[in-house]
Amino acid sequence: MFIKTLQFREEIAIYAFLDVIPFFVLFFLWGAVYSGQESINNYSFSDIVQYYILVVFIQRITATYFEGWRSQEIRMGKIDYFLTRPFSYIHEIISRELGGKIVNLIISIPILTLFYIFSLKLFHVSKIILELNNLFMFLGLLAAAYAIQIMIALWIVLLTFWFEGSSGLEHFKWILISLFSGSTIPFEFMPVWLQNIFSFLPFKYLSYVPIQIIQGKMKLQTYDYIFISSTLAIMFLFSNFLWKKARYKYSSAGG
Repeated sequence: MFIKTLQFREEIAIYAFLDVIPFFVLFFLWGAVYSGQESINNYSFSDIVQYYILVVFIQRITATYFEGWRSQEIRMGKIDYFLTRPFSYIHEIISRELGGKIVNLIISIPILTLFYIFSLKLFHVSKIILELNNLFMFLGLLAAAYAIQIMIALWIVLLTFWFEGSSGLEHFKWILISLFSGSTIPFEFMPVWLQNIFSFLPFKYLSYVPIQIIQGKMKLQTYDYIFISSTLAIMFLFSNFLWKKARYKYSSAGG
């Protein structure tokens, strides 16, 4: 997968640059919101700009995009090989995703680092100061966020065994993540009804909570560790359940 991903290195670099474009749109939007105001909801303008810089990094590290072509693979019946070999189809999906992600980051991180340095100088954003304890919590949350996104993407792929157009759920996934992870708007700026939903769902650990950790506004509590562990365990069990049902359906259909 390293070699295959390198074939698309120019495309990866282009997407890394494209990931930065929404930041500039949001920068000017929030600049207008903060016009004449030092602080809103305990966020300075510098905090908000720093927040969206971190969103760019987090999305590049944790986002998954394999749903579309994997769903097509199932629809075209190209997974027989993996149903008769010791190395299962699920293991192949995860291995290729991890391999591709490593190459993706090797290419993307230098570009995003230049973007960060450029932002510090152009927008006068305060530097991100990393305490060792916060850094470990941040990296752990990124790993959990990546695992959550992989499993949601896996559900969409496996649903192709029952629904031919399940890959369309990828767009629904991005709407949910954008809205409830805090990547579009921080929790403090949401209406109360949306805050209540946001607090109940695990998506807050995809962007909002990691950023709060880095900005020194929050520390993980025992409840958070239990919630994240339980979420990952439940998602893993459901993924395993779906895969078993999918294999049974495929074999019953003569696949």
